[in-house]
Amino acid sequence: MHKPYRTLALALAGLAGLGTLQQGRAELALIDINNPVVGTRANNPDGSFTVTAGGNDTWGNEDSFTYAHEPRTGDFDVMVQVVNLEVQDPGAQDSAKACLMARANTTPGSPNIQVSALPVASKNAIETIYRPVADQGTDDMPDRPSSNTSAGGTAEVPNVWLRMRRIGNHFTTYYANQPGAWNVLSEVTVDPAEFPNTILVGLSTVNHIGPGEDENLRTKATYKGYGNVPTPPVTTVNGEPAGDRAPGTYPNKTLTGVNWKIEVPADGLGPNGSPIVYNGANKNEYILSVEAQGPVSWSAPGYNQGDIDFDIGPRDPVAALSNTGPYGPTRNREVTDPNAAPTQAWAPSPRDGIVLGSIRKLQQQWNDGAPAFHAFLFCPTYEGASRKGFSTETGIFRNMDYYFSFVKLGETAQFLPDGASPAALREANINVSMAWFPYAAGWKAGYVAAPNGSANGTWRSHGTHSAALTAPLTSKFSSQEIVQWTDDGGGAFGGQATVTIPGAKPSDGMLFTISTDDSTDNRGAFISAVPSGDNTGWGVSIRIDDEDNSPTAYANEGQSDFAFLFIPYSTYNLVGGKVNANGSKAAGAGNFSVARVSAGRYEITIPGKTDKDGMLVLQNCGALAGQPTVADDGVLAWEYINGKFVVEARHAEAGPSGYDVFPARDTDFYFAWVDFASPMAPTAPPVAPSLSIGRSGANVVVSWPAGTSGYILESAPAITGPWTAVQGVTSNEATVTPSADAQLFRLRQ
Repeated sequence: MHKPYRTLALALAGLAGLGTLQQGRAELALIDINNPVVGTRANNPDGSFTVTAGGNDTWGNEDSFTYAHEPRTGDFDVMVQVVNLEVQDPGAQDSAKACLMARANTTPGSPNIQVSALPVASKNAIETIYRPVADQGTDDMPDRPSSNTSAGGTAEVPNVWLRMRRIGNHFTTYYANQPGAWNVLSEVTVDPAEFPNTILVGLSTVNHIGPGEDENLRTKATYKGYGNVPTPPVTTVNGEPAGDRAPGTYPNKTLTGVNWKIEVPADGLGPNGSPIVYNGANKNEYILSVEAQGPVSWSAPGYNQGDIDFDIGPRDPVAALSNTGPYGPTRNREVTDPNAAPTQAWAPSPRDGIVLGSIRKLQQQWNDGAPAFHAFLFCPTYEGASRKGFSTETGIFRNMDYYFSFVKLGETAQFLPDGASPAALREANINVSMAWFPYAAGWKAGYVAAPNGSANGTWRSHGTHSAALTAPLTSKFSSQEIVQWTDDGGGAFGGQATVTIPGAKPSDGMLFTISTDDSTDNRGAFISAVPSGDNTGWGVSIRIDDEDNSPTAYANEGQSDFAFLFIPYSTYNLVGGKVNANGSKAAGAGNFSVARVSAGRYEITIPGKTDKDGMLVLQNCGALAGQPTVADDGVLAWEYINGKFVVEARHAEAGPSGYDVFPARDTDFYFAWVDFASPMAPTAPPVAPSLSIGRSGANVVVSWPAGTSGYILESAPAITGPWTAVQGVTSNEATVTPSADAQLFRLRQ
């Protein structure tokens, strides 16, 4: 497999004789649309420019404004700072606008989407509005509650930044009040017949006066820094540049995974010399270590009984694990300091990708006198993780959006050490695997909010799904086309839903799911996803591992947050597929064999691969016996034993002693192999473009062809790394200062 990057070795010293690199982009074209007053543009000494406009408004069935624009083809992600917005009559011009606008054409009734700053003297807000169909009405965005697209008190110029991103047919708008601190304002899926592949993008200055008002009134808007949003985002700590604390590889294109190992020392003693007793004394003092990972490294800024906080792409992969492994002077389970290596990594955002996990040990028994247990995991999202990293969404050093929790399956005989909590008894220290699937790679995935009295599914938050998932849709309400909740018969929702993937069906691939809820007092929720009989989607069942020593129950409305990922059988480098309950292959791809060796126990062989090479993601996709439309209630785990990846499916049921038992039971299941060296991808990686070098005064400019998107420029002192993202990349070029030392540059997806 070729590597999706090219490397250019540059000794950035002694570059005499190179010509001056011509920089800059074409000037934005200025046009007055349906406007009786000519707009003007004036360039300012600080690099900003001011547009003075008259005219009416961008509303109703046609617009009247001044537009500075350029054509954009395909996906884009652009931003601008609004330095100033002046109106002559705040009462008459209460909705004058300084906008970032995407527009199909220059006709007055063109379909468009805009994110706008409104005058401080009147509304002091940021809003998004759009016209979905040519020559028809303009309206608030459909995903905003109460038809309100405004974020009040946020237009205090000059601290206003606007942003718009297009991926396929999906548009997302953002605003910020400090550089890079983006807030998603709204999102919508549009009809490609109205918004073609090539459209106009730029800055609209809107005067907002109505018929009969003073046509001499003018609006002045000053803009600065219009251009592409930097990738990766600029990293900051408390508003200041991160400098040498910035993380390493930005994990926005590459699937990466990790196998965590959890153990106690051979002598059973914690760092204070006292015994480690599960769920009792020193219960958090277990040893966490990485057995294998890749292709992007991980760190764990925090961990304790039943939980792991995680970051991806640390600046120094070795030092990032200084708080894990054997006990030593640098060991610290709770790291929040930006100067510490474990936190100098990327904290993934649900707006940038999905995290899946699996239990990678079939059962575990510790030294607390309790019996061996089986386990499952879930991934609380937006639930207040206390450790920190640099957000993949904004680059800001802040608390994480995720952590992983793993719990015992079912209820067993009670055993509580002195002072232990009954709730904590369910927490399970056991080996786990995690995998990060970034949206930018093209995966179809999303985070679903628990239902709120309606059958219509909604996203967990704006932008918490991939654009690839919604790109084929033409409806503005994309979430409810994908997820529908099932009425329990009494008008309540939760615990059961259907998931329909646009442009795909169960015969095309596999659906993987994970609970993202953390409201069950350490009991957790797990999910099964059975393909529908008509091959249109999946029936999803979310069950709570309840505490009443009985079979599990469906989650209620407030416990039903979950996330999902679709992996097509056509996935590049896929090893995996659907396995029938009898151990036969139902569908799949790649080189593997599978056999059922006993009830609920299966052996998978992947030639040449061990648990040092990768991990499995697993999904129960079976149906309950005699109930073909109801998803099975078993949970899956895997372990590498004697050259085989052994998978077990177990469920909880009431035993004769009054406590649960956990028999293995046959079920259909999906699995996918995450290779740590050559991971799968939605499509084959393209060949990276070539890098070029040129001089610009005393500096050097590294660039690659305009119009080539999706690549990150990285540098390193040697071919072996460490590779770090180059800051300040704009329009596919970066200016760097020469040094006496050799510097290598590469493009990476």
